[in-house]
Amino acid sequence: MACQCFKTIWVLLLAALLVIFSGGCGAIPESLATGTAEKDFPSPDEIEVEVEAPEVVIPEISLIAVGDVMLARKLDRLMSQKGLDYPFLMTKEILSAADITFANLESPLSDQGTKIDGKEIWFRGKPENTRALKEAGFDVISLANNHALDYDSPALLQTIELLEAAGIESVGGGKNIQEARYPVVIEREGIKIAFLAYSEMADIVWSYKHPRKLKATEEIPGIAPLVPEQIIEDIENVKEQVNYVFISLHWGVEYQDMPEKYQIDIAHQLIDAGADVILGHHPHCLQGVELYREGLIAYSLGNFVFDQNWSDKTREGLLLNIDMDPSSLLAAELIPVFVNDGQPVVAEGERADAILGRTKNISEKLGTNLEMLEGKGVIISRDQDKDGDQVTVQDPDQSQDLKGGKV
Repeated sequence: MACQCFKTIWVLLLAALLVIFSGGCGAIPESLATGTAEKDFPSPDEIEVEVEAPEVVIPEISLIAVGDVMLARKLDRLMSQKGLDYPFLMTKEILSAADITFANLESPLSDQGTKIDGKEIWFRGKPENTRALKEAGFDVISLANNHALDYDSPALLQTIELLEAAGIESVGGGKNIQEARYPVVIEREGIKIAFLAYSEMADIVWSYKHPRKLKATEEIPGIAPLVPEQIIEDIENVKEQVNYVFISLHWGVEYQDMPEKYQIDIAHQLIDAGADVILGHHPHCLQGVELYREGLIAYSLGNFVFDQNWSDKTREGLLLNIDMDPSSLLAAELIPVFVNDGQPVVAEGERADAILGRTKNISEKLGTNLEMLEGKGVIISRDQDKDGDQVTVQDPDQSQDLKGGKV
C-alpha cells in the first residue's frame, strides 16, 4: 500500500515537471529534448529594445526695453526725499520679471566733472542713484546720448565704473572709440544677445570756446556716433557669435510723432545688415513700431523716468516686451506707461486706450498692424514688403513667430 502511494507521488511530480518544462502544453519542447535550447534564444544583437527619445525643450527668454531714464534734476530731489526706489516703485515687479532689462540713461551718475560750456541743460545724478537701477532689475544701459558728457569725461567714466560695480553692463560709451563701439553680450538660457548703442548727436559742439564733441576718439572718452557704415561693420563683427543683435539709437526730432524718412532708411539698412531689433530714444514722446523683413523697429519708446510734466505727450511711453527662443523672436507686445511726477505706472482704462490708439495709428502708417488686447498692444502683422515677403508677429499663444517661421 505504501509502495503504491510512493508510485503515485512520483507520477504526479513527473507530470508537474513536464508541465513546467513544456510551458503547460503537456509536451517537452524539442529544443530541450535535443539539447539545443541555447540556439533558440536571440543574441544580444537581435534583441530590439524600444527607448523613448528624450523630450527636447527649447529655451525661451524675455527682454524688456524702456524709454529714456533720467535720474537727475527733479528726480534726484525726489529720490532724496522719498527714497532711492521711488522712480521704479510701481514698475519694479514687471522690470525684474524679465530675463534681460534695458534702458537708455539720459544722465551721468557722478560727483565728478564740470559742466560743458554752451549747453543750456545739464544733467548729473548722485552716484548712489545707480543702486535704483540695480534694484529695479536693469541689466544693460545705453550711454550713447546727448547728455552723457554734460559734465565731461570724468562724469562719464565714473558712471561706467559705478554701473560695472553694480553688475550693470553699459554700452555706447567708453574711454575711447573702441570701447564706445564695443558690443555688450548677455547670455540667458544659452541664448546670446549683443547690444550696440549709438547717437546721432555725437558730433555736436556746444561752444567753440570749448570745442569738445561728444564723440569718442582714439584718445578722448565719449560716445559712439551714429554712422551707418560703422554700425554695419560692428554688426558683422559680432553677428556670428550671438543669436540676436539689438541696437539702441538716440536719434530723431524731439516731440514729433512720426520718425523722419532718414531714420526709416537707416533702420532698414541696419536690419538688412543683420540687426534684429532697433530700440529708439530721444524724441521724449512715443512713436510707432515697424516690422521690416525679419526685424522689429521701435522708433521711440518715449519717456520712462523723466520730469517733463508739462504735457501728456511727454508723460506717455511704451514698455516693449519681447519673447524669443534661440532662433526666433516669438512675440512682441507694447505696454503703455504714464509718468506721474517722474514715476512711471502701467496705464489702464481710457489712458491705456489713448496711448495704444496713438501708437496703433502711427504704426499703421509704417505698414505694421497692432491689436489692442487686454490693455496691451500686440504686434500682429506687417503689410507685404517690397520683395513680397510677409513678416508676422502675433499673440504668444499662436503658432508663428515674428520671423514668419514655426515655433
